[in-house]
This record gives sequence, structure tokens and C-alpha cells, in this order.
Amino acid sequence: MKNEIDKIDLEILKHLSSNAKISFTELASKILVSASTIHVRVKKLEDLGVIKNFTINIDYKKLGLTFTSYLGVFLDKAKSFDKVVASLRKIHQITVIDFTTGQFSIFCKVRAMDSSAARDVLKNVHCIEGIRRTETFISMEELLNDKDSLMDSIDFDAPRD
Repeated sequence: MKNEIDKIDLEILKHLSSNAKISFTELASKILVSASTIHVRVKKLEDLGVIKNFTINIDYKKLGLTFTSYLGVFLDKAKSFDKVVASLRKIHQITVIDFTTGQFSIFCKVRAMDSSAARDVLKNVHCIEGIRRTETFISMEELLNDKDSLMDSIDFDAPRD
């Protein structure tokens, strides 16, 4: 797929990742191509599955979700993985679920109103069949959430080994 994406596509992705509301006309003027080129390229990126959706960034604290934690999940048996993930997906306060290597099989991000609400999430998690135990990490403060710097680090001209 890397060969199907060029510098113009990458520029489109950089701009859209920092502002999904930008119009195709404005985006075209920033990249110095036509709006129809932007339209065709965005459609191609969607068809390739590179662009999954257009989204916004939310300040969860302003919505009262001031408590963020991470939950490492240990499974009883590896074969329970799919059922556990399906059950975790049903808990609305779990916003990210990662399949990981290392000591945890699954790592989750939890957003809640406060520690009491997070404790309720944990109680629900512990009721899921197939989970042996969990380990919780409380986020004191998010210090970086910057996809723009990641996009800026992609260089198709850099030599590859």
C-alpha cells in the first residue's frame, strides 16, 4: 500500500488529521492542486482504508470526564481472548482496547467522571468470564496527544534498509 500513497496524499492526510473540517477548496489551495484532485485523492484514501472516518478532538474534562486510567488485563486462558474483548467493548467508558505483548494480553483506556465511576467500570470488568486479574494505572495528566508530529515524521524520500 505504501506505493499507492504519494507526497500529495501524505500532505492531504497531514492537513486533515489536524483539521477534519477543512474544505477541499481550502485544502487544495494549501497543497497547490485542484479541489477535484483533493476529492479524488480523499476518495482513494478512503477506499484504501487509510482514512477510516472524519472526527473531532473532544476535551473530555469539559464534559465532566475528569478521570482517565489504563487497565492491563490478564486472561485465564488465551482462548478466552475474543469473548473478553467482546465483553469489554460493551463497557462504554472503555474507549480504547489494545491487544498487546508483554505481561498483559489486553490494555484498555478508561474515561470516567471520577474515581467512583471508574471503580464501577472495574467491577464490571472483573465480572467478565475469562479475566484472571487486572492492573490499573491512573493518569494524573495527559502531557501529549499529538498526531500532527507523527504525520510530520513520515518521509517517503528517506532511505529504507
